Amino acid sequence: MARPRSFNPDEALDLARDVFWRKGFQGTSLDDITAATGLAKPSLYAAFGDKNALFLKVLDRYHERIIANAERVLNDGPSARDAIERWLTGFVPFCSGIRGSRGCLSINTTADGASDQKEVRKKVERFNRKLEELLRNRLRADRTQFSDAFDPDSVAHTIMAISGDETACLTPGCYYVLCGT
Repeated sequence: MARPRSFNPDEALDLARDVFWRKGFQGTSLDDITAATGLAKPSLYAAFGDKNALFLKVLDRYHERIIANAERVLNDGPSARDAIERWLTGFVPFCSGIRGSRGCLSINTTADGASDQKEVRKKVERFNRKLEELLRNRLRADRTQFSDAFDPDSVAHTIMAISGDETACLTPGCYYVLCGT
């Protein structure tokens, strides 16, 4: 009979995430993960699999949190403009500047070369598609707030393209340039 786990898997994933975030996928060893989590390698393998499988679980958890927050913020408020501005002013600082000094884990993963792995690439692409879908749905729902020439699909895609560039200026002012006044 297997012994019950004596650790919180979500806490272990968060600790592993912090190591991957700080050192990158390529630069992180299982020794780094065991040092951060306090778990022995056999416990890590039993709970999460190898380093790749662990990273995929970390990435899923990271994406799930961002998507849940985006859904909450984008589905709230009187207008698409208000909702998207609130999402951007909350999300962009999370991934840049002092609050987000580590950058976006998805973008870091791509830059680190981990996206060369098919499963990692698929997860990042799925995450980006979901965020774009949330933006597109909110913009479509409030279509009448914009000019006749406004294209919700193009704007949602553009917001995602710009927000995927860590050097982009995606402030509320930039949003208004994209979405009109």
